[in-house]
Amino acid sequence: MEGNYVYPVILDDVDDEMYEVTVPNFPGLVTCVYKRENYIEAIQEWLSLVIDDYEKIGKTLPKPLLANEIKVGDRQILIYINLWMPYHYSKMKVEYVKKTLTIPSWLDILAKEKNVNFSALLVEALKKELYIK
Repeated sequence: MEGNYVYPVILDDVDDEMYEVTVPNFPGLVTCVYKRENYIEAIQEWLSLVIDDYEKIGKTLPKPLLANEIKVGDRQILIYINLWMPYHYSKMKVEYVKKTLTIPSWLDILAKEKNVNFSALLVEALKKELYIK
């Protein structure tokens, strides 16, 4: 099936609350997930973003390793994560909502003279305020 990927993932039992997650096929790729939450879904979302990044820059995705090719430590668990990318792409779609705002009239006049895109500026300012890249 096109857009379907299965990758091995190592869960490292760091403490009572978290797993450290690594993907042997993607060296240097590490995240943490809470055990009490749906950590499989969290890993799927995270890995789907990685695959999306690879595809956007035209980088070839690594071939998944087999279980016998992976060494697992005492506090580690090997699982396989399935990703059907068409589903994850649909979740990545950005939906926009309309907002009404009020600004001083003099600022509106100056911004219109400079052809300021209010929506783009507001998005940029909100991302900066929320520390989002």
